[in-house]
Amino acid sequence: MTLAVQQIEQTRLALGAALAQGDWEAVAQLDLQCREHVDAAMVEPMDDDSDLKRSLEGLLVLYRDLVQAVTRQREEVATEIVRVNRSHQGAKVYQMFG
Repeated sequence: MTLAVQQIEQTRLALGAALAQGDWEAVAQLDLQCREHVDAAMVEPMDDDSDLKRSLEGLLVLYRDLVQAVTRQREEVATEIVRVNRSHQGAKVYQMFG
């Protein structure tokens, strides 16, 4: 296993852990690192690319999970914003007639 593939694997594991913990700042930082490692792996000469292929497939699965988690989080935040806006509007009406 080449250094680039090892770095991808280590970053993938850390990214998975950050996702599981909901640590979005770490996810953002690790995403950037992951991109750098993938770029490095693409230019690194390899006799056998099976390790890289396996590593990238694992990364693909993780990113699918990540996209689903981000979508859920975005929907939850949007729902909360709507709820807060409605509460705020209700408070304005109450103040007008109260």
